[in-house]
Amino acid sequence: MVGCGGSSGGGSAPRPSDRQALSAYVGRIEPLRHGVNKLLDGADPILGAYREGRLSAPATQLRLRRIEHRFAHYEAGVAAVRPIPPDLMAAQRAYAHTYVLEDAYLRALITAVPGRRWNRLPQVEARQRRVLVAWRDALALEAARVEVPLPDDIQIAGNGEITPSPLGEES
Repeated sequence: MVGCGGSSGGGSAPRPSDRQALSAYVGRIEPLRHGVNKLLDGADPILGAYREGRLSAPATQLRLRRIEHRFAHYEAGVAAVRPIPPDLMAAQRAYAHTYVLEDAYLRALITAVPGRRWNRLPQVEARQRRVLVAWRDALALEAARVEVPLPDDIQIAGNGEITPSPLGEES
């Protein structure tokens, strides 16, 4: 999905500007990535309470709507990240699009709550996972090329639950 980039493989040392560009990119993307992960973790307890009858449909929708509104800010933030190292442009565009997919999923989830019409939810998780893994791999290649260490937790991007499940562990 994402090419290896423009590295000539000629053994020349990475330019300081390449290192700075990647460090700046990671410094901008990481707070957004962490924030959205924490935000989406909040959806599972809401959905669990709804499944167990501790929350009504309107209360569940209200709480999920709050999450979706906050998520939209992260979506815009990821789309606005600059600078993007040239070798990561395609991976970043695809990564930012996963936020568009997730926002659409959250809106569909909110709509599906009253009738529990879970079969109408968009099936985006597998696609998101593929893109996240490709983004993570492209990032790792660029980091190796320019000799910049990445945060350890980037290795788990694309693993685990990506979209909140109304069915809990059963899904």
